[in-house]
Amino acid sequence: MKQSRLNQYITKADTFFRKQDFDTFYTTNVRILLHFGMWFTFTLLLFSNYYYVTGISSNQSIFLSSRVLLSSLVVFYLFFYLVIPYARNLNLWILPFLTAPVCIFIWLFINNLFYVLAYKYDFDISNLYPLMGKEKDFIPNLWSVFSFKAVLLNALSVIYSLSPFFFTKILIDIRRINKDRMRILEQKSKLLLENISVEKAFLKAQLNPHFLFNTLNNLYRLTLKKDDTAPEVVLNLSEIMGYTLYDSDAEYVSLAKELDFIENYFSLEKMRYPKSYQIELNIEGRAHAHALTIAPLLTFTLIENAFKYGLKNEEASFVILTIHISKDQVAFKIKNDKDVFNTLKTPSFTGIGIKNLQKRLQLIYPNQSDLHIIDSSNEFSVALNIALPHD
Repeated sequence: MKQSRLNQYITKADTFFRKQDFDTFYTTNVRILLHFGMWFTFTLLLFSNYYYVTGISSNQSIFLSSRVLLSSLVVFYLFFYLVIPYARNLNLWILPFLTAPVCIFIWLFINNLFYVLAYKYDFDISNLYPLMGKEKDFIPNLWSVFSFKAVLLNALSVIYSLSPFFFTKILIDIRRINKDRMRILEQKSKLLLENISVEKAFLKAQLNPHFLFNTLNNLYRLTLKKDDTAPEVVLNLSEIMGYTLYDSDAEYVSLAKELDFIENYFSLEKMRYPKSYQIELNIEGRAHAHALTIAPLLTFTLIENAFKYGLKNEEASFVILTIHISKDQVAFKIKNDKDVFNTLKTPSFTGIGIKNLQKRLQLIYPNQSDLHIIDSSNEFSVALNIALPHD
């Protein structure tokens, strides 16, 4: 029960700190205050250990605490505020490893300097020598620290003394780097989404005049013949224009509305071609469409390309679109014939429309979509499967 309550506190604390804006919180004043608090706490703990645990005098406890504090301060700021930035600017990440032995020398040198100064100014610390693994009659020597034996014997002590500060600093830097990386990724995603919005707006602008021109010509021909289907054409055109101008501005629309748009588009395009051409639209599982949402105009490029590049062979012209809808997925498959006499007039894998579709799928449906394009000698087909959220 206690463990469960502890886990709840840890989870709440983690959630709280994740929600905080690190850069807003970690200002210069806060940084200085935290650094001061860290070193003050460290020194207080050292003094308490020397004075209460070891049982040495207060003056000697202050002396030893100051010795470790100064050496740790110098090495810490030298390493993290000089070596690391220099290595980052030059992209030379072997530099911190090369300078690590130098930092150990500096730490040992400052420690030894305290012994030398104490000896020079008659500050008696001879009773501390056995505590530090030295002989009772030890005479401090400023350069004795540079012996291989001294470094080898004291390296673990140096690492032990510096590890709390290094660990804390590394954690903070990792947090900051991750925050910067997330900010960059967020800005990049935002920019890509803005580009997609621009491209979608361009797609709508392209649809309106191109499609409107052809449809009005067909409508004019029908009115001259006083064809009874003319009102239906007007209604289909009105619904298409309303969808592209208003509904498609939303991030997601009902799949049912997207299907209505596709049906209207197919119906109007079909009017342009002879009845002998195979132009088919098959929708399976439409009952699920009202409960699902989809990004608007997602498949329009595929449909437009099929009519633009297909229907070129009088004997075998076809555009066939099959849409299969399940409870949480929709599968589009569209195929069209190719102009066997002009292979250049075919939709390409690297076209702007296909690239735009791939980018939209990557941003809107990451790991939720599957796009396959097959370009054979006489047929071009595209299959797209998307896992869709419910409305």
